[in-house]
Parts: sequence; C-alpha cells; structure tokens
Amino acid sequence: MKPKKAPIVLFVALFLFWALYTGRLDFAGLAVGGLLSTLITWATWRIFSPPAHELPRNIAPPLHFNFVWSLMFFPLFFWEIFKATTQVALLTLRPRLYLMPGIVRVKTNLKHKTSLVVLANQITLTPGTVTVDIDLAHHELYVHSLNLRTLDECAVCKDVNRLEDRLRRLLE
Repeated sequence: MKPKKAPIVLFVALFLFWALYTGRLDFAGLAVGGLLSTLITWATWRIFSPPAHELPRNIAPPLHFNFVWSLMFFPLFFWEIFKATTQVALLTLRPRLYLMPGIVRVKTNLKHKTSLVVLANQITLTPGTVTVDIDLAHHELYVHSLNLRTLDECAVCKDVNRLEDRLRRLLE
C-alpha cells in the first residue's frame, strides 16, 4: 500500500467500524465518528504504516493476503473444523473412552512469525487439538492431540502441514 493511501484506508476503516458498532446513522453520530476517526488517524497512522526508510532492515517482508485463495481457504478450514467436531463428538458418545492423548512436535516451513501464530490458532480452533507451545526460533509447534491411538504422530504432522500449506498460499 502506498504511504499516501495508508491514512485514508485507516480513516475509512475506523469510520466504518464506528458506524457499524454504534449503529447511529444520524448526523450527530456520524459527525462524532468522523471526528474521532480523524483524530485517531492523525495520531496513529504512522505506527501502522511507517515509511520505507523507517522500516528495520532485518525483518521479513510483509504478509500478502491473497483474496482469491481466501475464497477456497475459509470453506476448507470450516470443513476441517466440522470433521474434527464430528470425530470428537463420536469419541465422547462411546460408552468407554480409550483415549491416548499426546504431544507431537511439528516442524513448519512458514517464513513469518505471524503466519506461525495464525497456524497455531488454527490448530487450537480445531476440536481435539491444542497448540501448547511455539518455538519461533526453529519454526516448530508442539501440538496436543486428544487421541493418538486413531491418529498417529505422522498423521498429525500431515494434517498440520496441510493447514500450513493452505495458510502459506493465503498469507505468504
């Protein structure tokens, strides 16, 4: 995004959020929202989009959100959540629970720390799995799985790598 467009985009986003959050579409409500959006934009827009000469040199390039891939990514992710929810529900409905929970270390190839954190949140949102730790230095996740009896360690790694591949297409 060009530096001249950054404050305009921030202002519009803040103003739309104000209008949606308050629900006031009369002149007074929109005037207060416009005034507050202007003040916040004036005070903070450089924080959210510093000029190129002020960026540190040792950081990764910015994330790129691929809107076209998001049309495929989100339905696939919700399908994965639905499948996992069904599996966990079937596990809990059994008269005897023979679970074998465990923690699996998963190596990822994501470049950005933000992408790694988003992947960890995706794993945690999926029923039956929780990300218990992230090793940012080695790009590894430690994932707790509810039942390693039905999903061996390789299957957990494959599932996480499939999520990682989709996330890489979406953000990197």
